[in-house]
Amino acid sequence: MIDNIYLLIFYGVVLLLILVASFLLFYIRNQSVVWKQKRQLQETQIAQQKDLLNAVIDSQEVERKRIGQDLHDEIGGTLSAIKLMLNSLRNQLNNEQEEVMTEAKQLIDKMIVDVRHISHDLSPPSLAVFGLFTTIEAFITLINNTGEIKISMAQKGDLEDVNLPEKTALALFRVLTQLVNNTIKHANATEITIEFKSESTLLINYSDNGRGFDLDILKERSGIGMQNIQSRLQMINAQYHIKTSVGKGFSVAISCPLPIEG
Repeated sequence: MIDNIYLLIFYGVVLLLILVASFLLFYIRNQSVVWKQKRQLQETQIAQQKDLLNAVIDSQEVERKRIGQDLHDEIGGTLSAIKLMLNSLRNQLNNEQEEVMTEAKQLIDKMIVDVRHISHDLSPPSLAVFGLFTTIEAFITLINNTGEIKISMAQKGDLEDVNLPEKTALALFRVLTQLVNNTIKHANATEITIEFKSESTLLINYSDNGRGFDLDILKERSGIGMQNIQSRLQMINAQYHIKTSVGKGFSVAISCPLPIEG
């Protein structure tokens, strides 16, 4: 009789353990399904946000290209026509009027150059033809010619073999020009260095010798320019790391995946 009671208790405990184990397995499986659904939802939301970001940036580039072409074709053409009209009047002017005419022509020449630079910045025509590195070199030359700041560019590895997709090249061009613009406007720097290195990824190191920033404050109060940089890098799946502190300059390391050659 006592043996039967012990046997019943044993079977009862075993049954209870089986029930507890079944409940735990069910709970763990259910939680796994819930977490999987949450992860899928997050991935879907991230993908949707990225698609929306791509659409916004694509529309911006289309508008930039249209404005750049209008500036180059219409405004630039009109200024050139005005210059020709002034040239036709040269023989009908006295010395004093000739001086005014010369000053007006010089101003028009400057406006033509400015319009050309602005239109090329809005829609760089050399990017599709010559690629990112040649276009950046031309941009650097333009900035160096102003005498406002010195920019040095270095390349490691054979970058001529790097064939970037047009969207990636355009995004990196916008990021680098925005970084240069930020340095000129805010950093009080005298030198900028841009280094390119091709490995399994395209590595870009940008640095200036400016006053630097408190990184925590920079993250909290990042302006539109910095937000645009982050958005464009996110769009092309590029990683970046910012290093800066007050009085010690600013640098950012960018790692951009290269297309897989088929």
